[in-house]
Amino acid sequence: MNPSPETVKSGRRPLAIVEDHELVLDGLTNWFGTHAHDFEVVISASSWGALIRHPAFPPDVVVMDYQLAEPISIESRIGLCAAAGAVVVVMSAVTDQVDIDRIMAAGAARFVPKANPAADVLAAVRSALGVDDAQGLAAARFSDDEIAVLNLYADGHNPVEVALLQNSRPEAVRKILAGIRSAYATQGRPADDRETLIRRAAEDGYLR
Repeated sequence: MNPSPETVKSGRRPLAIVEDHELVLDGLTNWFGTHAHDFEVVISASSWGALIRHPAFPPDVVVMDYQLAEPISIESRIGLCAAAGAVVVVMSAVTDQVDIDRIMAAGAARFVPKANPAADVLAAVRSALGVDDAQGLAAARFSDDEIAVLNLYADGHNPVEVALLQNSRPEAVRKILAGIRSAYATQGRPADDRETLIRRAAEDGYLR
């Protein structure tokens, strides 16, 4: 079955999550539903079999746990997804370089340690698909100076404090923050207050 007409109409891209720990699966599924404005989780599966038998398979991207309980190699899983036309992002609690090399050699587009926040998984998914492929809903692009201001502001500093830390002027900092908000507003992703702006920055992977 293809993605729903509502998904296509909204410009959201279909995404699957396969993870055999139900708590992690539910948490990540709910997080994507709240924060990933450009994706729709069409498959939330606790097993490999449930993923590939789902009528919405293949989606555009599969977020996959490396260590599923089923005895199916990562090479076979990634290979089948790729053959079906799905991009694969692998997450794992295992961060040994040998395992990471194996995952990437198998054809994964990105790898994300499970110790990282969910925003990093979303950033990896967007990066794997290509920002120009998100129909106007891609991550906003900011300069290194803008990202530095954004991080200091997200850390709780006001524009005057940010200016002091950067040997700049408060007016310059306010202008940068206004420009960032304007960029998000242009995308249809308003960021009018501090909390929303920080959430937008986290969605796009800009917070260190």
